[in-house]
Amino acid sequence: MPLIPNHLICLDALDEALREAAAQSRPLGICLLWLDSVYRIDALFGYRAGDTVCAQSLTHLKSILKEADQVFRVGRSEIACLLPTLSNETQAVLAAHKIIRTLGSQLTLDQYSVHSEPYVGVALFPAHGQGADTLLQRASSALREARIRKEPVFIYSNEADTATQLQLQLQTDLRHALDENVLTLNHQPQTDLRTGRVVGVEALSRWHSPLRGAVSPAIFIPAAEAAGLMHRLTVRVLNMALRELQELQPAAQDLSISINLSAHDLIQAELPALLTQALSTWGVPPEQVVMEITETAIMDDQRARATTLERLKEIGVQLAIDDFGTGYSSLARLKYLPVDELKIDVSFIRHMLHDIRDENIVRSIIDLAHHLKLRVVAEGVEDDATLQRLIDMGCDVAQGYFLSPPLPLEQCRSWLIKSGLDYR
Repeated sequence: MPLIPNHLICLDALDEALREAAAQSRPLGICLLWLDSVYRIDALFGYRAGDTVCAQSLTHLKSILKEADQVFRVGRSEIACLLPTLSNETQAVLAAHKIIRTLGSQLTLDQYSVHSEPYVGVALFPAHGQGADTLLQRASSALREARIRKEPVFIYSNEADTATQLQLQLQTDLRHALDENVLTLNHQPQTDLRTGRVVGVEALSRWHSPLRGAVSPAIFIPAAEAAGLMHRLTVRVLNMALRELQELQPAAQDLSISINLSAHDLIQAELPALLTQALSTWGVPPEQVVMEITETAIMDDQRARATTLERLKEIGVQLAIDDFGTGYSSLARLKYLPVDELKIDVSFIRHMLHDIRDENIVRSIIDLAHHLKLRVVAEGVEDDATLQRLIDMGCDVAQGYFLSPPLPLEQCRSWLIKSGLDYR
């Protein structure tokens, strides 16, 4: 079986194999695998070491595959296996798992054992394509899906491929939206339940696409993360929020603004410097800014993210844990985090009047927060009965459609004036 590190020769061999398969009216399969260990080896020991690991991989594959099969190194960390004896998807999956078991445990580098968790994408002739270019492209598409889904093996699916193409188009459109500064903010007021006064607003990103219409943050924020656009989006939102806070209030007022951070933001070393620069640019006192981080984001890679939180706290901003109650956080960890506020997840608030378990959870979070000297904000307040129950429980702050929906800047300013605050 030839070992050929050249994707052009791979395509030629695949062309010939496809002609034979078509003449004999039989199927053919191609497995494209990605070796996750190669980039780690390159970074630690150099490219020659990475080549050694790939060469071992090719040798091991030769030992387990059939004589008619062919193996090609088609990229830095990608190997294509041409399997002309496959007859159906079941056999393809079995072959792919055999490849994974072999390469996951037998690689070595000097005295080190190299652990690898390969991903495999599978495409079959004639079901998934007729030509060599098409079949290899669809194996590559299947491999991409395997890596995105964190599944070891994925067989090409037209539906998944279409979904991926739509996602890539969404990412392209979002990049253009950032280039053209068309993203905007809405602001949702937050009311102190003891005094009835508005004490802050939460800045919420909005994107209205000429082709797509209003795109939900639940859609475009994950797209930004997948496309590597979160830094740009964070810079944009942070500066818009601080600028618009100045437009919402006279300098003498102490209205706070809450700004959401993603899990991606918390691992960016430059975030504190970025925040410091933005505060200076727009003349906003740090104590008027609340940075919100979801509970789940904090609990992942706790040490690194706790360090970022401490650096943000040193700047003087307030910190809030958003969606609290959904992330299975450790109470032992919570007491050491430098946070000022817990925001109870809307799923508990929405049903608390009709489900005693949700009511007890809300009450427990309020009591816990107060014992830890933290402020409590209830999100998703949509009726007066819920508001009154939160007041009875001693909740500090509420926001929700019953009080006000998220509003564009000018509408929010008008709402604040009507609310009784002196914003003239």
